[in-house]
Amino acid sequence: SSALCRVSKGAKMISRILLSLILAVARADYGLIDIEKPPSEAGKYVAIYGPVGNTNTTLEKKPFVKAKPFLACKPLSGVRGSIVVAGRGECPFRTKCANAEKAGAVGCVVVNNGTEIFEMGGDLNEKPLKIPALMVNNQTGEALLNAMDKHYSVVGSVVKYRRPPFDASIAVLVLMAVGTVAGGAYWSASKERLGASRYARIEAEKGEEEEEEPAVLNEYFAWGFIVVASLGLVVLFYYIDYLIYVLVFIFCLAGAQGLFLTLTSFASSTLPQSVIRATYKLPQIGEISWMNTIVTIFAVGVAAVWGVYRKAAFAWILQDVLGIAFLLTLQRTVQLPNVKVAGILLVLAFLYDIFWVFLSPFFFQQSVMVKVATGGNSGEAMPMLLKMPRLMDPTPGDSLLGLGDIAIPGLYISYLLRFDYLTESHWVFGDSCSASRSKATSTRIGFFSVAMIGYLAGLVMCDVVLILTKMGQPALLYIVPCVLAPVMILAEYRGMRHSLWTGKATSEPPVPTDGSAFMEMGNEKKNYYQ
Repeated sequence: SSALCRVSKGAKMISRILLSLILAVARADYGLIDIEKPPSEAGKYVAIYGPVGNTNTTLEKKPFVKAKPFLACKPLSGVRGSIVVAGRGECPFRTKCANAEKAGAVGCVVVNNGTEIFEMGGDLNEKPLKIPALMVNNQTGEALLNAMDKHYSVVGSVVKYRRPPFDASIAVLVLMAVGTVAGGAYWSASKERLGASRYARIEAEKGEEEEEEPAVLNEYFAWGFIVVASLGLVVLFYYIDYLIYVLVFIFCLAGAQGLFLTLTSFASSTLPQSVIRATYKLPQIGEISWMNTIVTIFAVGVAAVWGVYRKAAFAWILQDVLGIAFLLTLQRTVQLPNVKVAGILLVLAFLYDIFWVFLSPFFFQQSVMVKVATGGNSGEAMPMLLKMPRLMDPTPGDSLLGLGDIAIPGLYISYLLRFDYLTESHWVFGDSCSASRSKATSTRIGFFSVAMIGYLAGLVMCDVVLILTKMGQPALLYIVPCVLAPVMILAEYRGMRHSLWTGKATSEPPVPTDGSAFMEMGNEKKNYYQ
């Protein structure tokens, strides 16, 4: 009982610390820096007021001046009546802003050396300064400093700002994630949907070489994946400023390959055979497909343009195209054999997110996941995510969702759709298989549909908490319970828990009454997951 008491006290202490961190972020006072002159540098940037200064003051049409020395750890001069822009480092935030105040400045803006912004803390026993003290991220700081370097006078205002609690970009990102998972699952279940015989004949009619069988993961991979991912995250935590460029290169390669496979598969299913089979010859190489050549040039071109212009305003479009193509290909080429392996992978990913986001600060002095996701001090952003610019906000900013929050649930949901087809569990996408099913079978909801509803619910829950706390959330914290629990409850209710858990889904493929190509599968009996 004493051990349980100690565990209970420890859990309460951790929950209080986490709650205090969430409330601290939720109480943050945002400011809006509005550069008005010169017109060529006009722009609006988000900042956060820090408690070391006056959090209730706004400044109208004041000149911005770069601190000299830039870190502002020594007395300043020539800044009277101006808003001082200083760099982070070497001395406390309060010292920088106090030096600005003593020199007659009316405000102090500190440029962080990372992409995040937070309240600049100080000694709670010290009286706050009279001038406002704000923090901006390194991207905003770079824009301000470039403007001051190019122009003699840069004038702007600093006002209190309340961001809209909800932005339409969040909904768009949710729809992108749900659509990607559903599309990838549908592609993954091609053989089960069409039947092995018809699927093989269709592939042969395309004139293509037989596709390699998808890689089937086991439970040892699930454990190993989380261990390797954790070790990799720690390495990135310490060396992200250098390794971020390796990640950019890997993303370009994976995205280009995914885009190639996705487009060639789509083209093979839609274009005339004459186009698909068109070839040309090269010396020492032989015949090469025109379609593959064109798609390769396009895929590599998209990846190359994104790699070169990844910080441009349009780069998010190319990043999302590459990311979605990679995710679709992953669901097509990698499979989970049963819910046992899927459950191990999902639960471990669930714990992985919780530890590296919320608990890692107790061991590494800051959130490992947050530092890696924001690119550290490299000035680069992590590419392994989907981005959508905020649509209802005048200031720069993006809604983000990590690829892992789509990939891992996507593999699980793809398995459920394959299982549904093999067991004739439900009507899916209106395919012709439903023609042979009884009314009771064809209209009942299947495991795939339940998981998709759960996935949508998990994303919505994550976004609601994000809006309420103004703090980035690990999406798998909400997704995993929503996709696992309802499916297992439904399986238990239908007496299919063992089949779903082991993946031993054996059924007679449906025979359409119209005598179509499915007739040839009538006597086949398949078990793809043993």
